[in-house]
Amino acid sequence: MYVKLIEDTIKNLIKKHKNFLIGYSGGLDSTVLLYSLNKFKKYINIRAIHINHNIICISKEWEKNCINFCKKNKIQLIKKNIYIKKKSNLENKLRIKRYKIYEKYIKKNEILLTAHHKNDQVETIFLSLKRGCGLKGLIGIKKKKTINKKINIIRPFLNIEKKYIKKYAIKKNIKWIEDISNKNIKYDRNFLRYIILPIIIKRWPYFINSIIRNSYICKKQYELINKLIKKKIKKSIDINKNINLKYILKLNKQEILIILRKFIYINNKNIISYKLIKLLLKNLIKNKKKTYFQIHFKKFIIYKYKNNLFIDKKIKKLDCKKILWKKNKNFIILPNKIGLLYINKNNKKKYINTNKVRIPFNKEKIYIKFKIKDKIEILNSKKKKKIKKIWQMYKILPWKRNFIPIIYYNKKPILCPNIFITKYGNPKKNKTWNIIFKKKN
Repeated sequence: MYVKLIEDTIKNLIKKHKNFLIGYSGGLDSTVLLYSLNKFKKYINIRAIHINHNIICISKEWEKNCINFCKKNKIQLIKKNIYIKKKSNLENKLRIKRYKIYEKYIKKNEILLTAHHKNDQVETIFLSLKRGCGLKGLIGIKKKKTINKKINIIRPFLNIEKKYIKKYAIKKNIKWIEDISNKNIKYDRNFLRYIILPIIIKRWPYFINSIIRNSYICKKQYELINKLIKKKIKKSIDINKNINLKYILKLNKQEILIILRKFIYINNKNIISYKLIKLLLKNLIKNKKKTYFQIHFKKFIIYKYKNNLFIDKKIKKLDCKKILWKKNKNFIILPNKIGLLYINKNNKKKYINTNKVRIPFNKEKIYIKFKIKDKIEILNSKKKKKIKKIWQMYKILPWKRNFIPIIYYNKKPILCPNIFITKYGNPKKNKTWNIIFKKKN
């Protein structure tokens, strides 16, 4: 039964797709997935990718086992390493780094396969319950998903219980690696897997299937709600993923909560608890008359500015207001991961006009300044303006202003890359270069 179940799953998969990149850890699930796909290698193209997390001492042994398995079965293997110093929120950090590697190495026509199974799904739903993630959290892991419009993921084993995968491996005499860190119950997922769920399943053997059925019901309900509220979401959230507060505050409370949750998810890929969404709404109503205020969450900040709602990642406050840019260096990395500035002396290339300025004279030093309070005379303007008025004129949001670099030659403001040039940076009567500001994504 279990052999047919797994082989039929693979047959159904390869009817629709022919090129695969398999996330291969060397553990039971991914080894069975790779083995079962390799049986059909006459009809499909497969590559495996092993990402060594380097979190336990025997991780190099796992890598060797993966190399040997792929060599024996004539499967192309990509080997990559992840190193993380801070161990807090480890699982999430590793996942983010893994997907960055997948994005780099996956081919355009390839499908990424991971070996998540039915038990993984149940654990994920339990963890969502713990976090209070609402209806979307109760859907759990999606069988098919696209990430960053580049990675198409399929999880073919998602409807198969782990016990059948293990029976298949034993039947086919497949060797796999046992991850000793999986036994450590200080991690929430392992605590569920080895302490909580076995007790529940012993009492109610049908429990796993009930959870999966409930997940399917939640998915259908979520799709229906989205369909019913789709027009209101479209009117609420603009093309820049910001919210029109004038519109949403006229809606009923439940509609507002759904739109706020959607707003946070599309901007930050985070599903936050119902409690925090309610707190956000309470703050919005309380500060309804304020033009500008902030609400701080763990990883991001939500800003109300005029009649709109914005979301941004938290950035450390800038300690420095002024940096010297040595003339012998063609680029400079800005603090707080803001990005970098670099000089391009080849004026044949086309750049935004606001980047083209005169070259400094011999005695002029180049400085980068932040948080300035000077009055500035923009090129072709008749008088000096306060920097606050200039930011407003160019519609620069208040919380972004302190992180925008302004180039000075000695004490004279020259350029704000991509935004404005001053009369002192006039490129017309002098030799010029382009100062390019490349923001950190």
